[in-house]
Amino acid sequence: MTLEATDNLTPVIRFDPSQRRFFDDDARVQVVNFHRQKGKDFTAAAKAVNDAIVSGHNWYITSVTQRQADATHKKCAKFVDAFKMLLNIQGKAEMDERQYEEWDDQFKHLFTRTARKIILPGGAEIEALPGKNPDTLAGLTGNVIFTEFGLFPNGGYEHWRTIFPLSTRGFQVIVISTPRGKKHKFYELCTDHDAYSYHFCPLSKSVADDGFVLTDNKGRPCTIEEFKKLYRDVAGFAREYECQFTGDLDALIAWAQLLAAQDGEIEARMLRVDGGNGWRETFFDAVSSLPPGRIEWGWDVARHADLSCLWGNLAGRDGKKRLAFLVIMRKCEFALQRAIVTRAMKCRPGNVGCGDATGLGMDSNETLAANFRDRWEPVTFSSKSKSELGSAGRTAFLDGTQKLPAFMADEQWKPVATDLYSVQCEPSGDAADKRLLLSETENELEPDSHCDIAYSGLLALRAGAMLGGKLGPLPAPLMEKPVGW
Repeated sequence: MTLEATDNLTPVIRFDPSQRRFFDDDARVQVVNFHRQKGKDFTAAAKAVNDAIVSGHNWYITSVTQRQADATHKKCAKFVDAFKMLLNIQGKAEMDERQYEEWDDQFKHLFTRTARKIILPGGAEIEALPGKNPDTLAGLTGNVIFTEFGLFPNGGYEHWRTIFPLSTRGFQVIVISTPRGKKHKFYELCTDHDAYSYHFCPLSKSVADDGFVLTDNKGRPCTIEEFKKLYRDVAGFAREYECQFTGDLDALIAWAQLLAAQDGEIEARMLRVDGGNGWRETFFDAVSSLPPGRIEWGWDVARHADLSCLWGNLAGRDGKKRLAFLVIMRKCEFALQRAIVTRAMKCRPGNVGCGDATGLGMDSNETLAANFRDRWEPVTFSSKSKSELGSAGRTAFLDGTQKLPAFMADEQWKPVATDLYSVQCEPSGDAADKRLLLSETENELEPDSHCDIAYSGLLALRAGAMLGGKLGPLPAPLMEKPVGW
């Protein structure tokens, strides 16, 4: 589907066959299981704007995070601009030149837009709402779009039970997602074809029947098999592109294990650095007030889109790893990031660390490995290395090795637990392959993180396991178990 302008600037919306069937569908409940980048949210946005203008009915877009709902809402704004241009052209066609200026002034007031609400001629509203707490939506009435419904927590049942009644007075409900596990309401909706209007389009059908063209980064066509080899994730491809319910994603670390990992006596420090703002060179001086022990660091690297996170565990004589330092860096230059990590490594003798050496992180990690020989390990993320990190992390929380600050009592630490919980996993599907396939879902409390905090923690655990032993036992003064630790 494309939204473009012709030579006379009249907007033209073109749908492929699968999108057109979805756009024309007026069933009470429409369930959409399209492959990635098929334009399912874009088509739903076009439906919402078209219906709102024609019928005057309200539309509500909800997702598990505000960011996802906003993304679909922005697509609605594009269609509003297209309809606005078309209606303006039609209005002017019926006027002489003397009326144009007055018409323009009047027409501008027919459309009102804020960041999350569009008000159309006739009073219909299109609004983006977060789905974190379904009870906040209970008093509304209108059409509903659930986007990425497969990611809704607790199987989506609570949200469905609360939000579906918004449509009681004859309105539509559109449910959009790519498949996740079968223990979810979305799976029920997709498999009950008698009750619901179901739209299914895997990549193979899209290419064969709808004219969808896969291209490389130079715009050159490539085949599905070539693309599949690049993706190199059999289970992920089946789910994301073949639209199959291949298995059930579970949290790598159960919430009950995170709750059990809380230690109210941990004196952990957190620092947020945004660009060049927020960094304090004295931050790691607080190590002098901590009990004796080596600090084991994990650094998940990012520069622009995601968060760069540095996690420091204090290794205790009892074998426990207690989160002592966390630095969350957003859009920081690499020079500053390296300076922060270097200062962390030097804050106490014998510190060790592991860093994400994938892509942008390669150069920085090579430098750290050269500066801290035998004490810093670069780790290139792959399905194998991520599986190893995930397995070690799951074990550390299962046996109580990893300890966290009391995040239920201190809200600043709750996003950390939520980030760990956002790492999802499933078996590879191959009986001979015991790897865990990890997937990153959104952290509603830390929207810029794609499990970046969690991976820094997993890298810190690897640093302790892979490098701590090379240094031998802790020096005698560090072997004394402090009170409370």
